[in-house]
Amino acid sequence: MASRNLKGARNAFEENDIKKSIEAHDEKPLIDEEDRKEPHKEESGEFIKSIVFGGLDGIMTTFAIVAAATGAGLTRGVILIIAFANLLGDAIGMAVGDYVSEIAEEDQLKLEYKKLEQDIDNNPDEQKSILIELYEKKGFTNSQASRIVELLFPYRKTVTSIMMMEEHGATIDDDDSDEEGNSSINYGPIKSALVTFTSFLVCGGIPLLAYLCSGHYNSQGEFDSIFIISIALFVFVLFLLGCFKGYVSNKNWFISGIQMLINGAITTLVAFWIGYGIEKAQ
Repeated sequence: MASRNLKGARNAFEENDIKKSIEAHDEKPLIDEEDRKEPHKEESGEFIKSIVFGGLDGIMTTFAIVAAATGAGLTRGVILIIAFANLLGDAIGMAVGDYVSEIAEEDQLKLEYKKLEQDIDNNPDEQKSILIELYEKKGFTNSQASRIVELLFPYRKTVTSIMMMEEHGATIDDDDSDEEGNSSINYGPIKSALVTFTSFLVCGGIPLLAYLCSGHYNSQGEFDSIFIISIALFVFVLFLLGCFKGYVSNKNWFISGIQMLINGAITTLVAFWIGYGIEKAQ
């Protein structure tokens, strides 16, 4: 199948496997079906990152406000109002920032992709030489690299995708265009923004549950059982997010969780004592 040949060629290139690369190109000729988009794991990976980092920002910034307001002796009702207002505002800001960043990154990739396509059309020999050099750097001999490039070069999208990955570390999504080559709506940035917004809102709101369920909204905030429960919720969620962050980043998950707890402890203590100091100075 064409998709199998294409996938084999790409995987062989990434794995620097000479035998696999030759076998992939020795099979049945690739057909136009290779232009179809193959399943991407990157999208789910990006969403996981949006969940982790959106959640970390949400819980850190929100609980810092809770700690500062508690240290300042504000009532529980006022703490909730300030915290929820900040939580919603920051969640919207984070989502918009994520969306704008994703759009800008994709626009830049599309620009580089079109430029590379033009270079392949206008200077095919030069681009063949560049691609041969890329394969030689992977360990292929000149004759092997030349053979692979000659077999691969008629399929422009495959060649462009390989060169984009080597030069820019990413390529554009084939679904960004319809069959006639016109731009279609890309929901990736919108999905990423929604994931960031939801994660920020949910994780940031968990420590507020203690105050929300306390019922005594006119009571002065202090280092009491409600604040301790809020701290416990904060520590639990922060540690889980830190562990997940380590997992996503291919680092030790436990150490990552502990690091996030230390970071959170410093932020909380600083915010609490600043609020406490301002309240005592009045």
